[in-house]
Amino acid sequence: MLLRPFELPAGATVGDALDALGEPLAATLRSRIEADALGVAVYGKPRTLESVLNDGDRVELVACLVVDPRTARRQRVQQRRADGGDPRWKRR
Repeated sequence: MLLRPFELPAGATVGDALDALGEPLAATLRSRIEADALGVAVYGKPRTLESVLNDGDRVELVACLVVDPRTARRQRVQQRRADGGDPRWKRR
């Protein structure tokens, strides 16, 4: 996790916050956001680059899910059952 506090003018957008990171990093992040490889959120709620920030907002860059969490859990349970793990995982 990378935390960088910034002072931005009133009415600044998420895109302005990205620009405050500096040119090479901001350009890379913008291209990944536009390619849907990264998402933008403010306190966990999805936002766009044009969303206006309020004082004290935390901008988050989040990676897209690779696998559905329910599918991942199902696969872990099947693996534990196959490995002969905890008896609670055995089917009756």
